[in-house]
Amino acid sequence: MTSLRQIRLRHSLSPFKKLLVATSIFATLGFSQTSFAGAWVADKGSGYGKLSLNTYSADEFEGDSPTFGDFTSSNVTYYGEYGLGSSFALYGSVTYQQLEQSDNVGNETTSNGLGDTEIGVRYQWQAEPFVLSTSLLVKLPYLYDENDELPRGNGQEDIEFRVLIGKSLYPYGYFGVEAGYRVRTDTPSDEYRYLLEYGVDINENIYFRTKLDGILSANNADDIDNLDNQVGNLTLLSEFDLGKVELTLGYNFGRPNKERWGLEFTYTKEVYGENTLQGDGFQLGLTRVF
Repeated sequence: MTSLRQIRLRHSLSPFKKLLVATSIFATLGFSQTSFAGAWVADKGSGYGKLSLNTYSADEFEGDSPTFGDFTSSNVTYYGEYGLGSSFALYGSVTYQQLEQSDNVGNETTSNGLGDTEIGVRYQWQAEPFVLSTSLLVKLPYLYDENDELPRGNGQEDIEFRVLIGKSLYPYGYFGVEAGYRVRTDTPSDEYRYLLEYGVDINENIYFRTKLDGILSANNADDIDNLDNQVGNLTLLSEFDLGKVELTLGYNFGRPNKERWGLEFTYTKEVYGENTLQGDGFQLGLTRVF
């Protein structure tokens, strides 16, 4: 995420450039991560981008999976937002993943390559007394094989509608609230999505933010009777609840109101959930605001 001053002066976010191999889809976009206070929409031609290296490891599963040993992943993610003008912004992400999962007797499965891509559009309805936006997002599963032994996605299209609210508390930071519903087109359950966010500038270069990011299953999966017996990637089960806390410390080079680069370090931890992994995530991100 970028700093509070950038949010106030630019209304946030970024363009889409391409990550690694996704030339065909991302040739005209910019990059970031679901971080830049989501309700704010970038001015026309301005934006925000983030290229991040992420690691995650888990040796606990909240639910019934008697064969689980551990799960690790390393990935490079590219996310971006770009202001289209007239209060619209385009945003999206793509990820290159390296996955490894083992059972309780040490048998390992691995996978590497591109995962799901997400592309969305956001519209900002008002700026005062608080920022109000809505977004429409689609998930596209076309860059991998969902039949792999350890798949990098579930092979289905998702559609998500979200309402986003943001408020500047200057000079004491900002907060954001988001709520959405994700329709999953095949077997898995639909999902309620929610997010609470607070961020503050420590000075003109250093900032801090924290998030509670959650998923609540709508409990309408097609194969409920078989949930406990599913195999494959345990981050992709048909029904699960998940809440995780994110803590980020960031540094922006240069002065505010200028195009500038930045670095972020983020720690993520699942704090509650059902039928899901419990582990720790670390991220190092390179950001750019323009």
